[in-house]
Amino acid sequence: MNRTCLRGILLALLGALSACAALDSLEGVNIQGIDLGRLASAGKHVAAFREKTLDEEQLIGQDTAVLLLQQAPLLNRPAVQTYVNRVGTWLALHSERPDLAWRFAVLDNSAVGAYAAPGGYVFITRGMLAQLHNEAELAGVLAHEIAHCVRKHHLQAIQSQAQVGLLGDLTQVALQASQANSSGSTSKANQVLAKEKFEGLVGNLYSRGLDRGDEYEADAMGVVIAARAGYDPYGLASVLQGLAVSRQEDPMLVSFLKVHPNIGDRLSELEPVYLYLDQALLAHPAIPKSLEQRYLRQVSSR
Repeated sequence: MNRTCLRGILLALLGALSACAALDSLEGVNIQGIDLGRLASAGKHVAAFREKTLDEEQLIGQDTAVLLLQQAPLLNRPAVQTYVNRVGTWLALHSERPDLAWRFAVLDNSAVGAYAAPGGYVFITRGMLAQLHNEAELAGVLAHEIAHCVRKHHLQAIQSQAQVGLLGDLTQVALQASQANSSGSTSKANQVLAKEKFEGLVGNLYSRGLDRGDEYEADAMGVVIAARAGYDPYGLASVLQGLAVSRQEDPMLVSFLKVHPNIGDRLSELEPVYLYLDQALLAHPAIPKSLEQRYLRQVSSR
């Protein structure tokens, strides 16, 4: 789906709930796989702080992905995009949420970075690809972001920041906008207000980063996912070690280091995980793959 189409769909979903009759009229309406009738029903109980449904997760994730794409466009290299999607999809099939609608993309940004958004969106920057040396390292980075989606770290962080009612309000706004646009009458002020609230919420999360515990959990789960998929699980450790010896004042690294725990601490937290994997490999011998030449062929002329 291209960015313009996605933006149009999402903006069409940003409105506010009206009366029960309006909610009933949404029954059976489905846009981009999101069941608006189910969201309408959930919107009647938005005051309760509860786990989001898959439809809500997808709606929030799509909106978040649009905001991330506003920061950097997609890299205009179809072969690289296809390659990263193949690696990411293979990894996701070995995660605890293989049936999620996973989407992987490379951003045309020279800064070192990788991002996840609710609902299975995973982004990696051109700058991060330039830091990597083989497919196992790429798998380590992507699997870390996949783990964030599996554990719903960003969704829970957004929900926690929103506190009472904000995400509920956004769900209401999305439903009323969809219904109002179909009848030709809608409040642009409500849409703008909801958009500003959501942008502030998401912008704050990605500028400050997730909790340290979430990052450690994604590291641990990520190396396990990579190992399940047949990759050398030390790919992520190799990436982290490479970044650790880079110039810390490098402007391309500033944002990455700001929103993640200390690299030494991350490597220390991974030690028991690697010990477990090493023992598992001794019991069930296999040759984990690094696939350096394939990686270099796919991302040559980086």
